[in-house]
Amino acid sequence: MSADTELREFVRQLRGAGRHNGHRYALFLCGAVPWGQAQLASLDIASNDSLLLAENALLDLSPKRAKQYLGHEFSTVVIDAYSAQAVDDWLAAAGTLIAGGVLIVLCPEFDQWPEYFQGKSDAAADKLESSFLQRILSKVMDSSGVYCISQQVASASVTPLIHPSLHPAWTTALPTADQLSAVAAIVRVYKGRAKRPLVIRSDRGRGKTSSLGMAAAELFTQGMCQRIAMTAPNRAAVEAAFKQMQRILPTGKIVDSGFYFENCELIFMPVFELNPNQTWDLVLVDEAASLPVSVLHQLLQQHPRIVFATTVHGYEGSGRGFDIRFKDILDRERPQWRRAELQVPVRWAIDDPLEIWLNEAFLLNAEPQTPVSNLLSNIQIRVLTSTDLTQDLILKQVFGLLVQAHYQTSPRDLQYILDSSCVVLVAECDSCVVGVCQLLPEGGLDEDISAAIITGQRRPKGHLVAQRLAHLNANADYTQYVSLRVNRIAIAAECRRRGVGRQLLNAAEEYARHNNASYLSSSFAASSDVIPFWLQNGFTALWLGSRRDTSSGMYSLIVAKALKPEFEFDFSEIHTRFLNDLPWSVRHAHADISADTLSALLTGKSVVSLGFSADLHVALRYCRQELIFEQAAAGLTRLCSQVDLRLFCDAELAIRILLLGQNWQSVAGQYQLDGRAGVEEKLRLMFNHMMAIYKRAEEV
Repeated sequence: MSADTELREFVRQLRGAGRHNGHRYALFLCGAVPWGQAQLASLDIASNDSLLLAENALLDLSPKRAKQYLGHEFSTVVIDAYSAQAVDDWLAAAGTLIAGGVLIVLCPEFDQWPEYFQGKSDAAADKLESSFLQRILSKVMDSSGVYCISQQVASASVTPLIHPSLHPAWTTALPTADQLSAVAAIVRVYKGRAKRPLVIRSDRGRGKTSSLGMAAAELFTQGMCQRIAMTAPNRAAVEAAFKQMQRILPTGKIVDSGFYFENCELIFMPVFELNPNQTWDLVLVDEAASLPVSVLHQLLQQHPRIVFATTVHGYEGSGRGFDIRFKDILDRERPQWRRAELQVPVRWAIDDPLEIWLNEAFLLNAEPQTPVSNLLSNIQIRVLTSTDLTQDLILKQVFGLLVQAHYQTSPRDLQYILDSSCVVLVAECDSCVVGVCQLLPEGGLDEDISAAIITGQRRPKGHLVAQRLAHLNANADYTQYVSLRVNRIAIAAECRRRGVGRQLLNAAEEYARHNNASYLSSSFAASSDVIPFWLQNGFTALWLGSRRDTSSGMYSLIVAKALKPEFEFDFSEIHTRFLNDLPWSVRHAHADISADTLSALLTGKSVVSLGFSADLHVALRYCRQELIFEQAAAGLTRLCSQVDLRLFCDAELAIRILLLGQNWQSVAGQYQLDGRAGVEEKLRLMFNHMMAIYKRAEEV
């Protein structure tokens, strides 16, 4: 039997055994690119039943974006690890496999892959080899159902062959009993008393999203519920719900982001487009763990009949933070809330070997440990070494804590911890990790790159805060001096509000000073429950983003703490300008910010204007297109309130945009201009004229 025939027979037996046992398998083809593609060609993979992650087509397979196919089902997933490096995509693709499916990875030899992977990674790193990938590969040899065939080893390595179990063939009756129970609970939310929300929890692959679609179809069939809103991080995430509705209601139609059946409609909307003034019979929130608790709280208050569905341990991220933090709000404000759980997988058996390996290798089900003592009197802070992070006991606690505390933690975050140049500080009590603070180095960029960042011509990877401050303030010091950014800080649920976070920030500051950092910074989703923590620990608010995160609907806030005297003066000046600008810019750049978040930023602050010349400088940078409109809006608006606008031919247009807050399309229509771009061109002409007038006045 030839090597090709032997491999084809091996994979055929894998599929047969997998369909019988309800199992999925992984197969690594390790060798040079031509060899790996030749092996793949021998397997007769059906293109219409396969998902490929790669830069270019392989054989008859065309590359697809994994996260757009969540909820779809495939018998084969092929990952070309020579070109597809995104770890989150690997895991999302694996989640589409059904029983009998095989995950095929084309990759270098295992001893060469970590160096290759690190060279292609976009994570800033000083290491030659990827510790993250070394960890993943170390779990391959000890895992049943995960196979490796090497170009350097004889083809006999495909044995031993796997056989179906002696038990009856695995089957799953769909919908499962769990799904039927969840559907009944969702229907009850609509039919029962208001303000009794439902929370649906499940691990990945349990049919949670499909249950939402089945419930919506059931309500439409009964003819009582007519308008349902559904939200999630993106439209692709709820594809399974739409498919179920189409299956149950074949006469219904899917049009764009809506499903329409007779006089009923289900509309998918991004979370920040869910208008509280609109009347919905029911609101369904899928992947609720991807949203900040403050946003979930707002939805809870605005919609009397609402369902929150969340993945507890997922390929794309975890719901443990949601599970712990949002529960307190539900208990306090909606004590009669209900819970439903989906425990039975719908596409594979509970003992699926691929699932077991993925959980262990990527820490998908990592959980923090609970200290024996509840006194927290013996907290110890230390910086973890690279050796510490190779120990599963510590790594599982660190990653489990990040999963628990943050609403968006994915396998890529594990890669970043192990492979980037980040610094990890932990707070320990009774040998348990009760707090984690992750620091990322920023700055140290040369003069040319810094100059290009200021003018908006360059945006190198990383250095998030340093770049933003340099660009907004036209000051290269922020990118040339070294700083540290707090990327993540997480405290165990039972240890919060007990000073652990403050101790970690103090330790982070001490570490930063010891390493000659000029300032310590952070960037996070601005909400009223988070902002006070940073301000109370000596950080200063410096910038509020003008674009909401697509999944959370929140604006990003940058805070910083000066560690050198010259930056103390700079931060004080930037903070003054920030507070001076916010009331003027909010209608243009943060129109949907919550009142409590705005209050948390402004409360108790006395502001002194930085003056007319500072606003003229902002206008100059706007006219040069170094600043976007939202970044310059406050200064432009103040100028319009301080000058004689009768001197300028486009003054009326400027008043409509800046002082009256009319939208771009409306103003463009009134003046027969080409959308926002046409209106901004007129604005720049007017402000150029204004600056020319005042420059001549200064010369006189």
